Amino acid sequence: MAKTILLVGVPWSTHELTPAIRDAATLGARLHLVDTEETLAALHPGLDCERVPVAALDLASVLAAARAVRPDCVVSITELTMELAARVREELGHDGTPAAAERAVSDKPATREVLRDNGLTQVRFWSTTTAELPALARTLPLPVVAKPRSLTGSAGVRMIASVADAELLARQYDAARSARFGRDRLLVETYVGGVEISAEGLVVDGELTLFTLTDKVNTQAPYFVELGHLMPSRFSAGWQPRVHGYLQRCVTALGVRTSPVHAEVKLVGDQVELIELHTRFGGDNIVALLEETFALRPFEAYFAAMLGGSAPRVSRANTTWGVAFFTVPMDQAPPAGSFAFPHPEAVMRIDFDRRTPPKLREYEGVRLMYWRAGHALFASADYAEVLADITFLAAP
Repeated sequence: MAKTILLVGVPWSTHELTPAIRDAATLGARLHLVDTEETLAALHPGLDCERVPVAALDLASVLAAARAVRPDCVVSITELTMELAARVREELGHDGTPAAAERAVSDKPATREVLRDNGLTQVRFWSTTTAELPALARTLPLPVVAKPRSLTGSAGVRMIASVADAELLARQYDAARSARFGRDRLLVETYVGGVEISAEGLVVDGELTLFTLTDKVNTQAPYFVELGHLMPSRFSAGWQPRVHGYLQRCVTALGVRTSPVHAEVKLVGDQVELIELHTRFGGDNIVALLEETFALRPFEAYFAAMLGGSAPRVSRANTTWGVAFFTVPMDQAPPAGSFAFPHPEAVMRIDFDRRTPPKLREYEGVRLMYWRAGHALFASADYAEVLADITFLAAP
């Protein structure tokens, strides 16, 4: 008899549903996607999954749907419904990462408190609001980084090197609308130098399997918008065991039980410092990079862990894969740039349409500073070739 996987919430990156549906089928399982009727109606009609409409994406509605479906496991692959999926699991008596852990992960000050209490961070931090930020900035050892207390990506993030920067960030938020959604609540933390990378893995019954480290290219200060990623990282050989051990201590302290892990970390001297941790796979085509680089299907590994507790296997990478984005300042059109990549033989795919408008200009009162008009995938046995192509696309 086929297994049933209840997926709570349509992910922000709806293209992730295609590999999720495929990987569930590989395991002999059927994906049931629960969300509001309006959200489900906007999906491509060709997606081969069961749609489970609910009046609202809340505990009562989703729990009633889950009891009707009688799933073998309950999961989420989007930041915004991780805790909800965990609460449904707990009501049904299913295993998985508990709701308390999901709250500790999604609430950035709570994450910092757990890390501090377990000796896992040297970062100083403060909680404030957009209205209070300029006054707080006058009392802090600058620079610091301010970010929404609970929001993903680089939305609303800015380095604060002066009181004027704090005032500029406050104006990036619509005061009334952001307050209505709680987006005006900020985490402020000391700026950490060093090299920023990400780490991709899967926790099964509390044990972390680290798939890889990933290099990133971003805009740097003040917004740190991500422009591209390379996998595996050039730091893998020297740093992967240290990052693995450190992140294992982090997920243990946070109470992560069985979940994907996407962690942003800084390599500082000979130490690792966590910037953010998420109980999902990375966005920005990280899933596609894992599939291509390691012949690994991340969602299949996660679903197998949730259905049967099996830990994943990881193969070695023989090729570097990378992704870069056509990143455009908001309110600007994509430039008519060149496609003369320095290593055209490394270009695997380009997805770009200059007519594509920004998907969003603001989110729950937070004004977005950049948008993406498309992306390109690269692959080569030579890391430097992939980096050169990404840098070419990312250059202003």
